[in-house]
Amino acid sequence: MRDKAKFWKSPWFNFLALPVALGLIAAAITLLINPKLGETIGDKLYTSNKDIQSYSYAVARSSPSVVNIYVSRLNQDYTGISTETGEIITSASGVIMSSDGYIVTNYHVIPSLNEPNRAVWAQTSDGKLRQAFIVGFDRRTDLAVLKIRANNLQPIPINNNYEPQVGDVVLALGNPNNLGLTVTHGIISATARTGSGLLTREMMNIREGLQDLIQTDAPINSGNSGGALVNTNGDLVGINTASFDNPRYGTYGIGFAVPTHLVVRVMNEILKHGRVIRGYLGISDENAELIANNSINGVLVRYIDPLGPAAIADIREGDIIVQVDDKPIHNVRELIDIISSTSPGTILNITVLRQGKNVVCPVTLAEDRPNID
Repeated sequence: MRDKAKFWKSPWFNFLALPVALGLIAAAITLLINPKLGETIGDKLYTSNKDIQSYSYAVARSSPSVVNIYVSRLNQDYTGISTETGEIITSASGVIMSSDGYIVTNYHVIPSLNEPNRAVWAQTSDGKLRQAFIVGFDRRTDLAVLKIRANNLQPIPINNNYEPQVGDVVLALGNPNNLGLTVTHGIISATARTGSGLLTREMMNIREGLQDLIQTDAPINSGNSGGALVNTNGDLVGINTASFDNPRYGTYGIGFAVPTHLVVRVMNEILKHGRVIRGYLGISDENAELIANNSINGVLVRYIDPLGPAAIADIREGDIIVQVDDKPIHNVRELIDIISSTSPGTILNITVLRQGKNVVCPVTLAEDRPNID
């Protein structure tokens, strides 16, 4: 008995066991009265050590560089917006590339040269609307450079050491359906998707060509054209340019962006020359009625521009281009890279496989001048 009395009066019981017991009894009574309180406490305990996944840093870093692009009609003397028909004809997006007002958007967004009564406007993140002037454009890559009168703008962050990888998380920033700045997210689905340029001002042929496109499943809706695709650090990955859409069901989650390195190169060429200067051979490996044969080691010539350099050099349909000067050609991507990066007027020795024999055809490249519309 004396031992039991010592237990109840011991410091261990008074300072530890008794408070714990009373606390458990109080908790049980509280839960009986208010069962939902237990759920609330449990949720707080569970989430207290959880990190919230957020891309707010990337958005905050890049969104001030994304602008809304509008195309409207001018009045009869071209001095301002038409008051009779001042409605927005096109709404899209653009990306600020320099603090003094150079903006990149898509070529298919801007008015064509046969529409002189159209004006382009850029609305920056501070809400100011400024008229934008077309510096130049490149139809092959679906890019255009605009200029607004402004200073101290925030250019989009560019990391020259960043290499897009399949699986990277990306965010698409733009002005879809004229809703204002909207952010969607996804991953890079593929890199080095290629296309031969625009078939029309509204449609891009996603196949072999100059774009070297990045494919993403981040939703790119109408109006996202010309907007920014950025990584989770807010660095520019590319300029959103096209998507596969179904008129009934919307986007398929297959969108494309022109990669940053190509955007910068095209912009610098336009600022320097007013256009992109590249070589033109005048052949295509495409034929709408034939299935592509990807097992061919080289480029099968399926179409020849009758007035182009290849025709003048006697390259023929059915030839397989296997070498340019001393560089072997394994696919059309390699051929396009060489031709487009070579100055017009340069003579290239193109080796073709014709009826089992190698034939060397000296070709003088012309300048690539795609039609405007």
